[in-house]
Amino acid sequence: MDESDLLQSCAQRLGSPLDGRERRQLEGWWKGKREEAALLADKLMARGESAWTEEILKHRAHRHPWYEELAHDVSLEAFAAFLLENRAFPAFLPLVERALEAQISEEGRAAVIRNINDEQVPVPHTELMRRMMGAIKARVGDGIHLESFPSLVDRTLVFYYGYYCDSWHLIGSLYATEAMAQYRMSCMGQGLRRLGFQPADLEFIDVHLNCDDDHASDWSDGVVRPSIGLNPDLRAPIAQGIASCLETSARYLDDLSLRARKAGASS
Repeated sequence: MDESDLLQSCAQRLGSPLDGRERRQLEGWWKGKREEAALLADKLMARGESAWTEEILKHRAHRHPWYEELAHDVSLEAFAAFLLENRAFPAFLPLVERALEAQISEEGRAAVIRNINDEQVPVPHTELMRRMMGAIKARVGDGIHLESFPSLVDRTLVFYYGYYCDSWHLIGSLYATEAMAQYRMSCMGQGLRRLGFQPADLEFIDVHLNCDDDHASDWSDGVVRPSIGLNPDLRAPIAQGIASCLETSARYLDDLSLRARKAGASS
């Protein structure tokens, strides 16, 4: 089974355990990728968790040029391909529910429950995402060319590794994702409005722009710091989850920008 097949197995089994062979393969994948994020993880460990949000926001994955391209330049077809190629990315709610199972502090449990509850307001966010994707698919039609970058597989397997194998690694990746979400969502909303999508189609983005700052602080102040205070051994897997999320995301976004430049050069 190659890594693309492993990704599909992880996606299909979300909510159920992997079989032994698949879990061993996922653990083996992480051993191979761990070194790629080791320098950043070591830096996070050295600085301490009070500086982690600053380090996340300084990382090139945060304000990557791809998001400016989405806001100002990317065509409807390229925008749709970007979203549709991420179809194996795990739904957010099961990830947060797994994070809830791992909590060891009352502060952490309360923070994650707030996050879960927010996922239902004003309606379940999966419905808002479905509405947005339906509007995009209706506009772009059939026949759009989709790719599966190896970097996209890695970027997505980071979350499945955390979900299936190490909840505190997952918590680090969720923390990094929420810290970067405000800028990314803003650029995506700007790009979709530029392409003519209506406010009703973009409610998923607007809702997240209103709550993601609070979610980021919930992860840092409500989950990460109290948990490490109770168990300092959690510092390492959380830092590794942050680092692997950032590094794989940056490499994937590099590939998206490169594809867009090549498409522009050939047109």
